[in-house]
Amino acid sequence: MSDVKIVEGIAQDYVNKALRLSYDAFAKKFRLGFRDAHDLTRLFGDSVDATSCFSATVDGRFAGILTFRSGSREFYGLSLVALFSRFTPVRALRMLGNLLLLSEGVGPHEFIVETLAVDPKFRGLGVGTALMHEAEAKARALDKRTMSLGVITENHGAIRLYERLGYTTTKTWDSFLVRLVSGSTAVHRMEKSLGSE
Repeated sequence: MSDVKIVEGIAQDYVNKALRLSYDAFAKKFRLGFRDAHDLTRLFGDSVDATSCFSATVDGRFAGILTFRSGSREFYGLSLVALFSRFTPVRALRMLGNLLLLSEGVGPHEFIVETLAVDPKFRGLGVGTALMHEAEAKARALDKRTMSLGVITENHGAIRLYERLGYTTTKTWDSFLVRLVSGSTAVHRMEKSLGSE
């Protein structure tokens, strides 16, 4: 039996692995300006908020990450200086546009799961479920009323996981802009009420 451990935050040694894993899991979303996982690590490798995530290890090896937004906290700390000093102006503007199109505001009583990515080698061991349970415990501790996330139509496994955990689809976007940015036919917003008043 594998030993799955979840911790709040992420060790600096795992940041670049987590960013590469996030890119691989969400490559369709990073279509404008980003060429590969190296671009994501080059942009965010030294500016993530390591307290806005949960990381998973299996038998001591990095296995997955869940990043979240709550209030003003978010994992991906974008620095415009870093963006425009590390990439050509044209690529920097495309990347900025891509990131702005993917971002959404977070309400005062909302906890947003931005990224859930599990290394394919460790799928089927309950890593994603364990990460989601820890995130929910954190959201409840912060007195949040709702947990929400976005998922593309084609990600059937993730949709099944979220439904099993009590999430329901509250909105679906299927415009040209959504297809351009997400690389998917539609993006679903799924939510779970945490029952706080």
